[in-house]
Amino acid sequence: MTHGPSDTTVGGEVHRELSPEDLASRHFRRNFGLLIAEAGAFMAGIAFFDGSTVYPLLLARLGASDALVGGARLVQVLGFTLPALFAAHYIHGRAKHKRFMLTTCALARVPLCTVPIAILFVSPKHPSIALACVFAVIAFFYLMDGACAVSWFDIVAKTIPARVRGRFFGVMQTTAGLFAIGAGVAVHHVLRSPALPYPTNFALLASLWFAGAMMSQLGLTLVYEPPGAEASPDSRLTLRDYLRQAGPLLRSSPRLRALIITRVLLDGAGLAAPFYVLFAQRDLGTSLQMAGVYTIAQNAGRVSTGPLWGWLSDRIGTGAAVRSIAFCIVLTPCMALLATTHTAWIMIIVFALMGAVMDGVWMVMSTALLEAVPAKDRPLAVGVASVCQTPSAVYGPLGGVLAGKTSYRFVFAIAATFGLLGLISALRLRTARCGPQ
Repeated sequence: MTHGPSDTTVGGEVHRELSPEDLASRHFRRNFGLLIAEAGAFMAGIAFFDGSTVYPLLLARLGASDALVGGARLVQVLGFTLPALFAAHYIHGRAKHKRFMLTTCALARVPLCTVPIAILFVSPKHPSIALACVFAVIAFFYLMDGACAVSWFDIVAKTIPARVRGRFFGVMQTTAGLFAIGAGVAVHHVLRSPALPYPTNFALLASLWFAGAMMSQLGLTLVYEPPGAEASPDSRLTLRDYLRQAGPLLRSSPRLRALIITRVLLDGAGLAAPFYVLFAQRDLGTSLQMAGVYTIAQNAGRVSTGPLWGWLSDRIGTGAAVRSIAFCIVLTPCMALLATTHTAWIMIIVFALMGAVMDGVWMVMSTALLEAVPAKDRPLAVGVASVCQTPSAVYGPLGGVLAGKTSYRFVFAIAATFGLLGLISALRLRTARCGPQ
């Protein structure tokens, strides 16, 4: 719904009330900078405890099996998908919902302060208890982060015009990548330093993650949220009726359906993600400190491709950007299959490709999703798309079971197959915009 400016009379004088679009334009530079900065702090914090490098190594150190390492991926996906529709229902029809975003973000991030405590003081004598604590806190983090993501995306859509959203996400990926490269350098030095033996090294990295999350929280509190379309209390749907709208929305939007199918297939390549670092350490004989090098390479991939994805989305179309990312996703496990003890350096390329797509896939897919539906349907579309990603949750445990019963290389081959199917689906996407956004 588009709101125009209106005039009100106060004390005999006519005052022009600004429309939501005018308010968004007035605060555009501020919001653009704040959202970039908070995302950079958030992703840099995660880079200190990266789910593809540092976190799997810690889980293995605490005695986790390959199946449990894969289970961490399941928790991450379920945390993002399960709360989405409930969050979408809560914010639907509300002119503003920044308070909801800040509350759920705080619930996700504040408990992270317990992770370094568990690693430092509990893991030396009771590693299984520390494992349970770390796993539970991080699982809760992803659960609440999934709840706030719907609100965050809608606020981004209200504050960043459609014509520059690709550029916005590209700048975000590049900035976050630069911050995360610094985090990767820190990870490399922390894990190789004799002055920081286990568990001090992992506890320090967890503390830095918490610090980054809190800086991001501060940035979000300063974002100005322009009002959106507001529904009257009487017209607000119950949760049951709201959920019933998911089917008609999917039936009426073939592009939304195609995007969801493509995303689920591409996510299948992620079943190998937690095992690249373990493969490098156990099968190729690389040292623990290489986790820092891999983190740097991963974030170098972010920096180098962020502008590319943004340019492709804005100038050529989100379909072209999705296809390019899908190709990189297929290439990642294929490169890992080529690595041997004599060519272990190939794993640096693998992590660079992972970095190129890890943010790119959700940024480009989000841009495509936001342009595929009318503004009034955005929260529902984000929620539906997130819930429809739930099948992706089985990829993590599947990868863990396959790794335990076969080999890491077999897991990489399965990942490449899923990626290829996703690429085929991406090639069939059509670029289509749904009116003014």
